[in-house]
Amino acid sequence: MTLDFTAAAVPAELTSHYRSNGYQSDVIIPALLRRNRDEFGPLPALIDQNRQLTWADLVDAAFRFAGYLASRGVQRGDVVTWQLPNWWEAIVVAYGVWALGAVNNPLVEISREHELRQVLAQVRPTCIVTAAEFRGCRHTELFADVCRDVGHSAKAQVVVRGPAPGWTAFEDAIRAQPFPVPDVDPDDPALVFMTSGTTSGAKAVVHSTRTYLSYPLRTCRWVGVGWADRTLSAFTLGHIGGLTWAVAVPLFTGGSAIIADRWDAEFAVSAIQHQGVTYAGGTALFAREMLDVLSQTGTAQLPLARGFTCGASPFTTALSEAVERAGLGANRAYGMSECPTVSGSAKFDTLEVRLGSDGRIAPGCEIRVVGDDGGDVPPGEVGEFVVRGPHRALGYLDAQQTRESFDADGWFRTGDLGTLSGDGVVTVTGRLKDIINRGGEKFSSREVEDLLSLHPAVFESAVVPAPHERYGEQPAAFVLLRQGQSAESPELAAFLRAKGLATQKIPQVWRYVSELPRTPAGKVKKYELQAALATGTDRPA
Repeated sequence: MTLDFTAAAVPAELTSHYRSNGYQSDVIIPALLRRNRDEFGPLPALIDQNRQLTWADLVDAAFRFAGYLASRGVQRGDVVTWQLPNWWEAIVVAYGVWALGAVNNPLVEISREHELRQVLAQVRPTCIVTAAEFRGCRHTELFADVCRDVGHSAKAQVVVRGPAPGWTAFEDAIRAQPFPVPDVDPDDPALVFMTSGTTSGAKAVVHSTRTYLSYPLRTCRWVGVGWADRTLSAFTLGHIGGLTWAVAVPLFTGGSAIIADRWDAEFAVSAIQHQGVTYAGGTALFAREMLDVLSQTGTAQLPLARGFTCGASPFTTALSEAVERAGLGANRAYGMSECPTVSGSAKFDTLEVRLGSDGRIAPGCEIRVVGDDGGDVPPGEVGEFVVRGPHRALGYLDAQQTRESFDADGWFRTGDLGTLSGDGVVTVTGRLKDIINRGGEKFSSREVEDLLSLHPAVFESAVVPAPHERYGEQPAAFVLLRQGQSAESPELAAFLRAKGLATQKIPQVWRYVSELPRTPAGKVKKYELQAALATGTDRPA
């Protein structure tokens, strides 16, 4: 079904500014696919382990998949939900959906019943595509159960790498007759991306073709990436980072991407050394593990022609400097699903900007730093970032969420805290958002708290980020039990698992308390709980 959606306001003069200055264009994705096939047909577009696809291969498969969708009644503007690992088939699906003029709704592969119920209830997809099995999860069975729970039936279901009763095999789907290049409005919804913020549950972020392609339109010029470059995406394709660097950037430039279905630092280092990777990026976790591989192998330098972008999770200056010393050309960046890469830097920037901050305001973007009263604070003072730019999302599917976060002048409230220097250098210092950032995957602590509240022994809980050596953060639960009740942490973890919560969201740190610290208004002071975890002064479970 098509989306019931109202976009947030963008002033006409701002839209005119973006287009007249080249920050946005009228180009549509099916036309880009056809152009890449015509211009770069025999050149590599995608490398998945031992499978390599040329642009001719990839585009042909995409338009055939679009033809299959059309044959099953999927139309322009309909939503196609897919949950796939970083396999070449996932990129065929993404391009194929756009080749039809439909809307992509990618999901991270860790999502389970709890998350899928929220997604399917919001987007009601016309088609579902998923893996037969991955890492012990039977995804087709998972979707069947959730669709039954929410009372939804898709017109088409496609299974990748394995059979499933009632599902069309991907191999058969890409044997269909190619779909002709459609007439697409670049301002129509093209992408629904799920992200979690400060409230319970997933938020559905909506991008158009115009806003989605604004990112590579600006950034490839800034970073210097072109048709001869090869990117390495460490992110899952359900993450905005993966969907950008493995899908949008090659689509725009005609370059190629290397993907893998799980993060492996040795593979990443080998790909840079032996497969011609010129640009890469990732979280602090990815960077640290690559540096460990270099140390273990006695490799001093691992040069990247276009550099390594450090983002999606907090990056210290010390880590940035270590990445730089390894020859990777480190640069930090800041952004979010609603407005990817608000700030960043390029190799021509000073070391102070590249390593000691989160970069300069990105071309075409604007950032304001506001205080509690909503007024701008002086340069260098901490406040909340509000941003706008040519790649800002159209809004959320939920109209109330859009009203709360977007204003009539096109600004988006990020909930993140930081400073802005007089010459436009950005430094992120913290966040208002009540989320946990586990290795770059962000989720709401409220989701976990809401499910814990369903346990009969739990009176109240507060879930906060706890330090984790590998992932940066992990969920920690402070639990207040009902009088006379008991529940050990293994029981509570099993309860959450039975509720369908993703394993990565289940707390590994548990603390039982007789009271929670509160403000005069009654809100839990989560920063005190975090401080107690950091200093080790909290009472162990």
